[in-house]
Order: sequence, then structure tokens, then C-alpha cells
Amino acid sequence: MTYGYRLNVEQLMFRRANNNFDEAKKKMVEVPDSVPESGEPYSFKGPGFEDDEAIALCIEAVLGWAISFEALVNLVWNTHPIAKEEDEKSYGSTIAKLKKLYKISQLPYGDLSWRAGIQDLFDMRNYLVHYKDPVVYTGFSFAAKFQHDFSEKSMQSIQQDVLCALKEIGDLFGVEAGLIDGNYDHLVYRY
Repeated sequence: MTYGYRLNVEQLMFRRANNNFDEAKKKMVEVPDSVPESGEPYSFKGPGFEDDEAIALCIEAVLGWAISFEALVNLVWNTHPIAKEEDEKSYGSTIAKLKKLYKISQLPYGDLSWRAGIQDLFDMRNYLVHYKDPVVYTGFSFAAKFQHDFSEKSMQSIQQDVLCALKEIGDLFGVEAGLIDGNYDHLVYRY
């Protein structure tokens, strides 16, 4: 008799990303900023400029959500009757694979409320991991780009979009996504 197992990476990374974001929120401060056009001051909640712990927690949350989403899309791909026969690597990005899954399943991809947020998530992931900017001067009274990217509002929006996407994709393609409801019972699936 043979058996197999599958490590539920999407669940593990989603949970860790959420935990990291919860910890990051506890460390966030009011970040002063100014409207570029008028110079009018305002503030938002985000990581302090040199708070490496809060910044690292935000980075880990973004990477965890991206890994979780990518793992779920790959699971759907590998269990889809048509897609599993194609070379997934030829589609390049996770977003391209997802579009292909929707297309071959004759489902509309254009009307998804979470689509832009998921694209933002992967753009941010790619920016953090692949692209390195030279020194960026922001002026005397402007918050840094990373403080805006990791603001509580921005991160909550990404988290919500990932949550909605995982639920919808799981439901549409018949893949277990109970993790979005906090059901983390199946870290390892045995077959």
C-alpha cells in the first residue's frame, strides 16, 4: 500500500503573514508626512523610519501573503484537469497562471474585486526581492516610500484582497481554503 502527503504551505504562510502583520501593527507609530503639492502636513499609521523590527515584520507579511497565494494558485494548477497537462513554467508569473486558469475554465477574470490588490502585492514583492533602487531623496518633510507601502491602511487592504482571492479561488476551483476562516487544522494532508 502506498501513501503520500502534502505540506499545506498556503495555510502555513498565510497564518504567519497574518501573525507578522498583527505584531507589526502593535509597533506602528504616527508617521508625519506632507502633501507634495501644497506642503500641508498630515500623518498616517506606519512603521517608524528606522524601526527595523516593524519593517521586517511588514516585509515578512508581504512575502508570506505572496507565497500563500502563489502556493494556492499552483495547487489549483496541478489539480486542474486541463492545466495540469501544460507546462506551468511557460506562463511565468503567478498572475499569468491565474489568468490562464480562469480562461481555460471559461470564468471571467476581469470583474474580480481583489485583482488590483493582488497585482499590487506581487509588484511589492518583486520590488522588495528583485529590484533595488538607488538612494531616493524625499525632501525635508516627506515620509519614505516604504512607510507608505507598509502603512496600516495599505497592509490591511492587501490582507483583505488576499483573503478574498483565496476564498474565491478555493470555492471556484474546489480547493480547500478553510484557512481563511482561521481553520488551520490541516498543516499536512495525508493521502
